[in-house]
Formats: sequence, C-alpha cells, structure tokens
Amino acid sequence: MGQVAETTGLSKRTIDYYTSLGLLTPERTASGYRLYDESVIHQIEKIEYLKSQRLSLQEILASFTEREQKTGETIYQEVKQLQATVEGLEQRLLHSTDVEKQAIRLELSRRLTLIASLIAQL
Repeated sequence: MGQVAETTGLSKRTIDYYTSLGLLTPERTASGYRLYDESVIHQIEKIEYLKSQRLSLQEILASFTEREQKTGETIYQEVKQLQATVEGLEQRLLHSTDVEKQAIRLELSRRLTLIASLIAQL
C-alpha cells in the first residue's frame, strides 16, 4: 500500500478507505496482507477524476459496480439517453437566469462526465 500511496500522492488511510468501500480490490496473501497490482493506479486515477467532477464516492462505486454488469448495447443506450438529457439542459441554458445557469452548468458537467465514463467502458 505504501508504494501505491507514494505513486498516487494519496495517504495510506485514503487507500484503505477506498478499499473498505469496495472501490479498490487488492489480492490477499495467505497471511492476510493486501497486494495492489498496477491496475489500482489506473482505478485511483478514475476515482480522483470522478471526484473532481463532483461525484460522490457512493456514485462512483455504483458506476463501477454497474459497469461490471453492463453490455455494450446497454451502455450505448445509456449514452444516448444522457446525450438527450444534455441537449435538453443546453436548451434550458439558453433561456434561464444567471442563477439557473450555474445549476444547469453543474448538471451538464455531471452528465458529460457520466457519458465519458460510459464511453470508456465500451
């Protein structure tokens, strides 16, 4: 875990927390030690990116869990639905007040992040 912490810049405690939530799945040795392979670095990068897009750890976990169960066609349909939602939000943005625009922009950002996450699964 120490090497993963050093490589990612996260604390050991954060890595342990992500592991306890199920966001990271290390292998276990016979004596119970956790072993993290190189894919964990990529997984942490995804987690940190999605957090920067204001997704909660629970939303990220749900996204990862759903991803494991989805087929390409299911993902494609979800992307299409999200794109329709984005188009609707863009239209609302044209006819809204400044306060509403801020909320719409935040929601657009979240939806576009979800689209990017789904496309990465294909």
